[in-house]
Amino acid sequence: MTFLNPLLLWGLAAISIPILIHIFNLKRTKKIEFSTLMFLKEIQQSKYKKIKLKQLLILLCRIAFIIFLVMMAAKPFDKGFLGTPGDKVKSSALLVLDDSFSMQSRDKNGNDFDNAKKKIVETIDALDDNDEIFFTTVSAINKSSSSIPVKDMIELKDTLTQIKTSEISRDLNEVMYYAENILNSASNTHKEIYLFTDGQKSFITNEIISGSRFKDNENVHVNFILTGTRDANNISIDTLNTVSKIFEKSRPVKIIAIVNNHNNFNASNKSVIITMGGFKEEKVIDVPANSIVDVEFILKPENTGFSSGNIELVQNDISDDEISGDNRQYFSFFVPKEVNVLIASGSPIDAEYIKLVLKSSQEISTSIEQSTYFNIKEISSGDISSEDLLKYNSVVIINKNRFTSNESTKLKEYIESGGGAVVYPGSATDIENYNNELMKQMDLPYIGVRYNLPAPVKFDKIDFDNPVFEGIFRKETDNKNLNLESPGITSGLSLGGGKNSATIVTLLNGTNFMMEYSKGKGKLIMFAVPPDMSGSDFPAKNLFSPVTIRSILYCSNINGIKPAITGRDYFIELNKFSLKSDTVSLSSGIKDDKPRNIVMNDKEELLNISSNLNNISNYKLTNTGIEIYSIPVNFNKDESLTLRFKPREIKEYVLSSYKLEANIIAPEEQLTASIVDLRIGRDLWKYFLILAIIFLLIEYLLARSIIKSK
Repeated sequence: MTFLNPLLLWGLAAISIPILIHIFNLKRTKKIEFSTLMFLKEIQQSKYKKIKLKQLLILLCRIAFIIFLVMMAAKPFDKGFLGTPGDKVKSSALLVLDDSFSMQSRDKNGNDFDNAKKKIVETIDALDDNDEIFFTTVSAINKSSSSIPVKDMIELKDTLTQIKTSEISRDLNEVMYYAENILNSASNTHKEIYLFTDGQKSFITNEIISGSRFKDNENVHVNFILTGTRDANNISIDTLNTVSKIFEKSRPVKIIAIVNNHNNFNASNKSVIITMGGFKEEKVIDVPANSIVDVEFILKPENTGFSSGNIELVQNDISDDEISGDNRQYFSFFVPKEVNVLIASGSPIDAEYIKLVLKSSQEISTSIEQSTYFNIKEISSGDISSEDLLKYNSVVIINKNRFTSNESTKLKEYIESGGGAVVYPGSATDIENYNNELMKQMDLPYIGVRYNLPAPVKFDKIDFDNPVFEGIFRKETDNKNLNLESPGITSGLSLGGGKNSATIVTLLNGTNFMMEYSKGKGKLIMFAVPPDMSGSDFPAKNLFSPVTIRSILYCSNINGIKPAITGRDYFIELNKFSLKSDTVSLSSGIKDDKPRNIVMNDKEELLNISSNLNNISNYKLTNTGIEIYSIPVNFNKDESLTLRFKPREIKEYVLSSYKLEANIIAPEEQLTASIVDLRIGRDLWKYFLILAIIFLLIEYLLARSIIKSK
């Protein structure tokens, strides 16, 4: 606190007046009436003590009255961080508008986003003309234009009317990180951040970005201008899960949409629609309060190549679903026209059954052209080290005796990069070598002993959820049918399970018949028996053909489409594509959104296209007019969580996370007055006047009580 007229504080000397009057009254001779009755004398003495106490209180009240009256006249002032009104200290202020789609919520005062824009205009008017002002939205705070001070405030106000909510969302840590970069290069010592937001919990509470600190915390002031108070009602499509992992023309593809009801009441008759090309299907569901419901769709792609679509939750009742930004998600998958397969076997006869199945795949998938679907190259298992494995979608290794260190390293690197392998150990397999060279180097469970059984043993359990067995059996298949389809195994290897592995099929003797191992981006499937009649009758069973084909397709990882999140880093591995030029074109398919041409550097191995993924949609990446990749881009599902933080919780979080005091301006507070009070300070004279009047009133009441008691 400071005083704008400090010279008037000399008036405090006036407190000596009531003190002198009080001392003078004590020296006056008091007349006491004579009485011969002792008890009356005692009563008079008690009464005199009370009067003396009241006179002392009156003295204190008169002193307090003079003190507060003089201080009021001296204009007491609560000094803000920019000093008093006469200081005219310049400041650099960064105004940040939360434009995430959760700002679509509303209360009795209207839409949060519209209210935020109005508050920004009010804030601009409250700032000093000499202040340096920056403006940005949360979605665009990472752009270089955010670091350029605003020169024309009228133009900025006009720009605000055109801004719409964005499908890009960031958390507070990202905002503070980029705000630090902007303000550290600002021209003024005093720095301010004004964040206009709904105070969404998922926006504020996240892990801290390492090293995100301002150079001088004492001169940085963070202000949260809250736009609303109530948690919006919302129902969202939380996630899309493409259950199918093997994609073939005219074969079913299963996609599940997870619908999340964030409300405390049930939602009925909600319409969910899937669209892919000319295909469209609608399902109507009920979603209980605070729960999720899976909505399953089955598609049959009619063409090879990339297939894209979306699933939408229809916003038919705004009372239970106020936010529309999270009602649609996109998906994409790839149906291969051909699969490049390398078969490496100990001898040509070892691969006969596998080649027969692949060459007769027309019978398994009637839509596949027999001569072109599987492009097969066959080599001796000893020639793996001289082969470029990256040219193949899948590698099949049959009855290989031993792995050299070079071969196992090459296979490991191939699988880690996203390739897949199917391994059939055979009678020539050196188990110790496999363990020491292949399994050890890939950090996979070791193979156990070789077993020979007196009688054939059959399947015990199958993981029907594994993509290899999707659609081959019904999950409710009884043991009798499973027993009929199962081969009889008389000898094989005991495959190890554990780290980085999943059991697909087990046998009744307790051993694993078929295992899936994961390494990096790829996978390896291993069988306990070779693909011949030496250790089982597996090749003679109807199960052999579909399991063989689907194992190779599953391992091939041709699809490899990774969904993106708006505004997040998204890297594309350029070495995956055979590019005919150094320029790729990225298009979103959104109306009026022009394709962006991206020129690549010869030395680039990863291409980050995050700056171009600003909207949810299915993006296409083309090279010389040919589509080489499809990217389904969706929103951050945390944005659907509409719970808000209380002001006290925001203050505590900012203090503990950034060592900064946060000022919170609630929606009902007068914004201009609050900003002036925070920046410049506020006059306190009226509070001192009230205190002076209170003490004057107390003095009056005490004086009256003394008069009445005499």
